Amino acid sequence: MTIASLLIGLLLLFQRINVEALNSALCYLSYRPAPELLEFAQELAQDALHYGVEIFIMVDDNNFNISAVNVSPNVRLLQIPREESSRHNYQKAISSGGIACTWLYITSWDKALFYFCALNRNYSFVWFLEEDVFIPNVQAFRSLHELYANTSDLIVPRHELNLDGSDGLWRWVMASGKFIPPWACSMANAVGFSRRMLIAMDHFVQWLGEVPFHEFFFNTLAVQLNFTIVTPTELSTIEYAKVFYYEDVRKQPNNMWHPIKDFPKGKLWRKSLINETLNHNHTFTLTEVEMLCHESQNMRNIEQHLEDLFIRFEINKSNLSSNVRRLWRQRFSDLAEECQKRNVSQEIVSFLIKLVDHIYKLPERM
Repeated sequence: MTIASLLIGLLLLFQRINVEALNSALCYLSYRPAPELLEFAQELAQDALHYGVEIFIMVDDNNFNISAVNVSPNVRLLQIPREESSRHNYQKAISSGGIACTWLYITSWDKALFYFCALNRNYSFVWFLEEDVFIPNVQAFRSLHELYANTSDLIVPRHELNLDGSDGLWRWVMASGKFIPPWACSMANAVGFSRRMLIAMDHFVQWLGEVPFHEFFFNTLAVQLNFTIVTPTELSTIEYAKVFYYEDVRKQPNNMWHPIKDFPKGKLWRKSLINETLNHNHTFTLTEVEMLCHESQNMRNIEQHLEDLFIRFEINKSNLSSNVRRLWRQRFSDLAEECQKRNVSQEIVSFLIKLVDHIYKLPERM
């Protein structure tokens, strides 16, 4: 079977298939879970009982005794033998090739994909998070999940297209022979998949005999099946090797952050954020934004005012319902247009346009 035949078959399949509205899942990918990860996973699980998300941790090290871990029954620790994952073609998800990368042939990525694509199909949406992805608080995840999971097939930090299949400087050469162009890629440390995306990935893996390199596999398959891809601004702080500080997180406490490998520091940051919320008033109202078109001429320091307003907006947006956030997107867009007509400063117009995507991001387009 050719790749074209496979994709056509999948497109026809998804015209007939009807995925039931089931519970969702979040799966941390870990070699050996740190105590701080286990603690926060339990906090997530307790909160997620209210909105139908079950929490898992895929433990890569099969010598680690998961039965000895004292953890809430709401958090399920998983282990899968490497041989079983390989036997079902779930291998090489994060391997970029070469002898030096043989230890990456089968990791928690392969095992988690195997588990949720093939072994446990009881979830309508599944999040995969590498263990060094830092979530500042449980409400940050709840807000992101409720806003996008019901309407998206693939949630990723970025969506970079390669329309003509040129090799370039990235690892596009790895896509050659596996996909016809267009190709697409993203960082993949925090990713969300719909059930039909998981079904499509399983079909592709069985056809190819391995998992293509994950940073182009997810985006490219979604593009070629015309699936809904969203890149929320909350994932814009998923980076390769950037250093983040508490002040960064304080200004955008509803983002996910990668990499934060110091787990005790992450725990301390969460406590500091709670204390700051209790001791400081960071209220934000729509009226403040609406007044920008009228008061801009009287502001002495527009830049500082907008920075303060944006921080308060970022702190408070997770408290808004999904419906309100979608409505505010349109309101911010209308305000940007109104301010342009009034010849308000470009700083304010740009600020309003920025709020449009930060309140609710629309799906990516080809």
